[in-house]
Amino acid sequence: MTTLQKQQLVVSVEEAIRHLCEGVSPVRTEKLSLEDCVGRVLAEDFFTPFPMPPFRRAAMDGYAVRSQTLLGAGQGSEVMLRVIAEVKAGTSKEWAQECTADRQVNDRDAVRIFTGAPVPHRYDTVVMQEVVTPIYGEDGMPLWIGIDRPHPVGRHIAEAGEDLAPGKLILVRGTVIGAKEMAVLASYGQAEAVVHSKPRIVVLPVGDELQEPGTALSANRIYDANGLVVYAFLKQLGAHVTRRKPVPDHPAVLANEIRLAAEQADVVITTGGISVGDHDYVERSAVSAGFEPIFTKVLMRPGTPTSAFKKEDCLLFGLSGNPSACYSGLELLVKPAVQWLKGMKNYRNQWLKGKLEDSVGKPCPYPRYIRSIATMELGMWRIAPLPNDKSGNIAAFAEANAIAVIPAGGRGAAKGEIVSFLLLTHMANGGLTL
Repeated sequence: MTTLQKQQLVVSVEEAIRHLCEGVSPVRTEKLSLEDCVGRVLAEDFFTPFPMPPFRRAAMDGYAVRSQTLLGAGQGSEVMLRVIAEVKAGTSKEWAQECTADRQVNDRDAVRIFTGAPVPHRYDTVVMQEVVTPIYGEDGMPLWIGIDRPHPVGRHIAEAGEDLAPGKLILVRGTVIGAKEMAVLASYGQAEAVVHSKPRIVVLPVGDELQEPGTALSANRIYDANGLVVYAFLKQLGAHVTRRKPVPDHPAVLANEIRLAAEQADVVITTGGISVGDHDYVERSAVSAGFEPIFTKVLMRPGTPTSAFKKEDCLLFGLSGNPSACYSGLELLVKPAVQWLKGMKNYRNQWLKGKLEDSVGKPCPYPRYIRSIATMELGMWRIAPLPNDKSGNIAAFAEANAIAVIPAGGRGAAKGEIVSFLLLTHMANGGLTL
């Protein structure tokens, strides 16, 4: 590999995301029942198959009348109308028309009507039941009503197609199906939807020092926290995730595990073993398993050695074994790529602006991504950097709800300066597993 080629493998965060998403397409699609589509991503545009409302219907409980008959109504001079029928929701519109078919132009009549019921064509306004004076028959049903005010044409009537005409694009592919989208699809009688399948992801923790939680900790070993962090993070993103047991620092063993994982997954993610140490084997093992590098260095701290590789339609991420760097790689790079694979149209991270509560003086040649606490106060986000944000401090995860970016350079950032920040995934989506 030439020096120029090696330089091209060093990318910014924005370039890394572009390279990742240019190289792969959203994963397979499937048709699911509507109940199973919550949190899934629509794979096809949805056009309205018929107008909404589909028929002329009442928007209030009351009485359907002809506005012309109320022109002389006023205080002390009520117009009396005879109630000739009752129409409730679910009544066929044909019957609603029949019940008034023999009425004459000058007849003063009304129909008792309920919200959602079809409004007979004879009537052009609905008077709320609260503003009429009913006269009841022996059966307790209204025979006559008195109305003391005029009513304009169209009041409390939803005309057919008033909300949406047929053939209108209402949901675009790439939309995440939530409660609102479910309401739209169900309102148009859709029992199923075509959605993108969940990306299949295999997590491979790497390191001789790693030990499974739940076992007695041996000397000079640590528990595999990163593997479970990655697993939980991806589950929150709505992926189908499998976490393997820790893989030893052996290039042939690691290459074989990567190869096997790639046969079952759309994405493989390793944690640890990507730095420049003598026993960091992820890059060479990935190449040995048939993967080609997309990038091997990202201009960010922590997480500079974060790497990505590609083999046909499978992506491989090499994340740092450092807890802070590992999480930064997840939020900044893995998250957009997984959301792209899910088919989301808004797959990029949504950056916000906030004011620093404390100065950050440590200089860095690359943008620094610091764990912070973001709070909203008087309409402005305030960003408080964690006071003990050491790269290996796992406890800091419990306090942080945001990552703020400090621009590259020798001065850091001063208190009161406006910086960009990202709400962490568990804050942005409420911690829901989709």
